[in-house]
Amino acid sequence: MPTEQRIVAAATTLFFEKGYHAATMREVAAAAGIKAGSLYNHFRGKEDLLFLVASRTMQELLEGGREAMAEGPDSRTRLRALVKRHVVYHAKQRYQAKVADEQLHALPPARRAEVVEIRDAYEQLFADVLESGRAEYGWVVPDARVVTFAITTMCTGVDAWYREDGRLTAAAIADIYADFVLAALEDGRAPLPRSRSFDGS
Repeated sequence: MPTEQRIVAAATTLFFEKGYHAATMREVAAAAGIKAGSLYNHFRGKEDLLFLVASRTMQELLEGGREAMAEGPDSRTRLRALVKRHVVYHAKQRYQAKVADEQLHALPPARRAEVVEIRDAYEQLFADVLESGRAEYGWVVPDARVVTFAITTMCTGVDAWYREDGRLTAAAIADIYADFVLAALEDGRAPLPRSRSFDGS
């Protein structure tokens, strides 16, 4: 793995485990297997690392979301694809996803605003498909932005409990979430998930 990728991976893990403020550049260098002084040949400081992790995460989500929106001709297909991609991403990339979500406040205002702009564009994909589903199928969507927040917050939560060695794959969990979301929108009564375990099994 190239040195820069090792540095980013090490920083992501440390930010996830210790928090941005508690992690040090010396620890990042040690985890990446390089000398502390060499680290600054690649990054000026922790802020650059956090900004890269957060902006890259949001950009990957946005690009994946746009691909999902192109996967079907109707609102049901597009929303299902959006939910599934969101869940799988937060399961498989849970370290960087959680860092991008929970440590974003540590960035200075200008850089935080850059990341938030990408996040807003991503969330708008959900709002747009919810609006079209309300018109197309009569989905229960009293406020598209609030429902967007509810769906994405619920789906993001897999990054706290998903485990690769659990009973269900990320794809299987994503299907359950998509079924749950669509059932709630169709008639306003969400069924209990088929799996009630939150230990990733």
